Amino acid sequence: MTIDEVLAATPLLGVADPRTISDLARSSRRRTVQRNEVLFAVAERATSIYVVVSGTFRVFTSSMQGTEPTLALIHEGEMVGELGVLDDVPRSASIAALRRSEIVEVPAESFRTAYHSDPAIARQMVTMLAERLRRVTDGLADLAYLDLGGRLAKYLLNESQRQGRPTITLTLTQSELGQMLGGARQTVNQVMHTLEEAGLIVLEG
Repeated sequence: MTIDEVLAATPLLGVADPRTISDLARSSRRRTVQRNEVLFAVAERATSIYVVVSGTFRVFTSSMQGTEPTLALIHEGEMVGELGVLDDVPRSASIAALRRSEIVEVPAESFRTAYHSDPAIARQMVTMLAERLRRVTDGLADLAYLDLGGRLAKYLLNESQRQGRPTITLTLTQSELGQMLGGARQTVNQVMHTLEEAGLIVLEG
């Protein structure tokens, strides 16, 4: 895919005028990010937004205890970093590649120009922010009302739907799953085997 096509395929920029996409593409560049390489870190100034062409990234923070809990995953075709560019506030989380990945990097100033000149982008941003807020609300409800088994089962079902097939590849380790779902690695392992014994999943590898 060309940079124009990558940008136009994102939910946010897919509504933009083709001339806006062309202007953004001219100032953007493709980059390869190696496994575990940090794309940007918490408290850094936002200088770019990024579109994932291939690979997977994790969103994480660092705790007082030295752990780095995974908050979310960013997959192929998704964009990250746009909020920090728009409000000019330092990054609130860090992003690192889970495996060798390719991205398109869009300079902050170019994105701000497109955002202010193309009303369709601003309207789409509001829609996307509402969707993110709903996901956060759903996540809080899951923590309140579902045990770890329920949260893990829901995550696996969502991953199956996202990947479009019943057999899925997990990009997170059991420790990372535990950090994201609110449980210890050992408990995640036990729940995985409980789900398998119940005939709900089959573990391979």
